[in-house]
Amino acid sequence: MWSLLEKLLGGVAGGLGKILPDRNRQNEAQSRINEAEVGGAPASRLRLWRSFLGWIVTLLFAWEVVGRLIVIPLFFANWGHGLPPSALDQIMALLLGMLGLGF
Repeated sequence: MWSLLEKLLGGVAGGLGKILPDRNRQNEAQSRINEAEVGGAPASRLRLWRSFLGWIVTLLFAWEVVGRLIVIPLFFANWGHGLPPSALDQIMALLLGMLGLGF
């Protein structure tokens, strides 16, 4: 009985293995494509703009969430009244757009 089930389930698993793509092979192929794209690109400072912009937007997000909402009210309560309005909506739109999560 058990051997019959093993043969049946083994055949189903083998059939699914032929139908479904092999993820490891796809990941390796994509890695080779990525390496070829990066390796063929000319050395340029302009390639750094995205990481620079990402760091700036991340620091602005940290300021708006940690600095403005937590640190300023706790330690510098008088400063909170003179701050300009929050830009968290615009910063979140930029940050989520850069991360590819949409907005």
